[in-house]
Amino acid sequence: MSQGYLTLATGDRQFFDAAVNLAISIQLNDAKRPISLLCDDSSKLANDEKQVFDRIIVALPGTLGVGCAGKLDVPGFLPYDETMFLDSDCLLMKPDMDRHWQKLAIHCFNVAGHTVNKGAWYTFEIAKVCKALDLPYMVMMNSGVMYFKKSRELDKFLSTVNDLRENAQDILFVQHRDMNFQIADEPVWSAAMGSMNMQPVRYTAEEGGVMETTYNARDFQFDPMDHLSSLSKSKGYWLLGRFFSKGWVTHSPTITHFIRFKPRGIYRECVDQLRIWANIGKSDI
Repeated sequence: MSQGYLTLATGDRQFFDAAVNLAISIQLNDAKRPISLLCDDSSKLANDEKQVFDRIIVALPGTLGVGCAGKLDVPGFLPYDETMFLDSDCLLMKPDMDRHWQKLAIHCFNVAGHTVNKGAWYTFEIAKVCKALDLPYMVMMNSGVMYFKKSRELDKFLSTVNDLRENAQDILFVQHRDMNFQIADEPVWSAAMGSMNMQPVRYTAEEGGVMETTYNARDFQFDPMDHLSSLSKSKGYWLLGRFFSKGWVTHSPTITHFIRFKPRGIYRECVDQLRIWANIGKSDI
């Protein structure tokens, strides 16, 4: 059974540049598994950049949604029996992915996260969505890392995803944070998991999760060559979900998701090292 990674790059050149950075980090830290690129225009890659991918899949016009919504179309292009999808602004920092592949494989589709049946998410109230769609819960998640395993169960799950995408637009479809006209994909995956009673994977800070984002984090320590990956995230906030932290916890994620490539200086330091190691020209980001 084949296992490999898939990332997505469409539109602006910077996302292709980032996909190359991600691919190099995978070559460094999980060389036994290939990585494929799903894109809308392979001409945005230089010849030496194309070589870092096992394969490049060019989607026909109109087959990928705009921005984040394009991730809902990724299952139509899965290149491996088991595929780990990673956002292009991620970097694989540590050589311990085997444990994550094993942990995520309990379902045909899986993410790291936790179940919720109340509270606010994006622009909606979770309890109202659960009631409207008859869900026991939704899954609080980040779609920067998603696991897919081809099977009849996956076909059923994706049928649920497509049904929600087509018939629950008035309930689930919201614009992605700070990105005008980009539909958020996460609520759709989340509701589908709840509909099929699929439990996400949970990690403790001590064991180190599969992925952490740099959003609202601090105390960054990253070095891809020394496999150093550390940041601190808040336990929660007393005011409006982002003010007056309740305390900080140190995490050591295998994959770091550099949201909007920030902190930009640290991201650049990491990718400069990776590109020197791979003997590929400097990143434009």
